[in-house]
Amino acid sequence: MDVQTFTRWESQIRTLMEGNVERHVMDAVSALIEAEEFELISHIMLTSPEFSARRMADVLVEQGVFEPLVAGACMRREVRRPSQISGGALGSRRIFRDFEAPDEGEPGVPEHIMEEAEAISEHADQTRRIAARREAEFDRDPVRHHIVTRLGELLNTSEEAMEAMIAIARVSAWEETARMAAMKLGSNRIVMGRISRAGRVTDMVAVGEASGSQAVRTMISRTLAESMPESSDPSYRAALEYIAEHHPQEGHRQAARRALGQ
Repeated sequence: MDVQTFTRWESQIRTLMEGNVERHVMDAVSALIEAEEFELISHIMLTSPEFSARRMADVLVEQGVFEPLVAGACMRREVRRPSQISGGALGSRRIFRDFEAPDEGEPGVPEHIMEEAEAISEHADQTRRIAARREAEFDRDPVRHHIVTRLGELLNTSEEAMEAMIAIARVSAWEETARMAAMKLGSNRIVMGRISRAGRVTDMVAVGEASGSQAVRTMISRTLAESMPESSDPSYRAALEYIAEHHPQEGHRQAARRALGQ
């Protein structure tokens, strides 16, 4: 994307990043979509406030433009308020500073106390790092949920929406979002039949694993058993392995294992 694109749309970008007045937000979204600035929209989708992001998602769905939605569902983080935790907690600085060192000839801090204090400081630092990592993992951005919900409404009627949902299930950095997308795909017999007839075994297996649902895995294994790829197809072995592991009928599982030479 050309750098000049940002300056050309300066007003619209500012409006969407502020996300205060609905009329102004909708005017900005309409202007960008009319100009087909979809790459710019995908960038704004990642970091804009929830209000703007939802409005962009709704208009994009109505226009049948899904690429920016995939980017948002795969990479957007929850926009959190700044932390109110102060920096004066234990472990945020060394407990003993150089100016606390004793003068020559005076008794200093006993070595065992120094070691214990340093251990406490290091433990506090480690605890904060773990807490920060867990906070990052606990990401519940409502825009990602909104995108998957809107795409889910179009799965039976739009192959483009289906492709977008498959990409989200396979690529989203957020387990919750990937699982939600996979559940909507895996529980939809029309979609699974469409993917199966196209011989897209890799997509089917990826959806089953992303769903985290044994019911979805069972449904996919049944579908694969009913429409196995040719033995010369590269995906033939992957289909057999999935049937051998997840098909509900022992006979099918045994047949798949025999075909695998197990």
